[in-house]
Amino acid sequence: MRKRLIIGMSGVSGAPLTIELLKQLQQYKEIIETHLIVTKGAEMTLEQIYALADEVHD
Repeated sequence: MRKRLIIGMSGVSGAPLTIELLKQLQQYKEIIETHLIVTKGAEMTLEQIYALADEVHD
């Protein structure tokens, strides 16, 4: 069973860091399941981020 890592994003300014974090975590997909939680303010540029997460929650 993979470990779950919950990542929260509350604004668009954090998008570059979130993208990089999720990209780096891709190499650990066999042991880490990523969950992304976003606020309404962070939904502007999320298509790219959604593609990198295993599960997306709002």
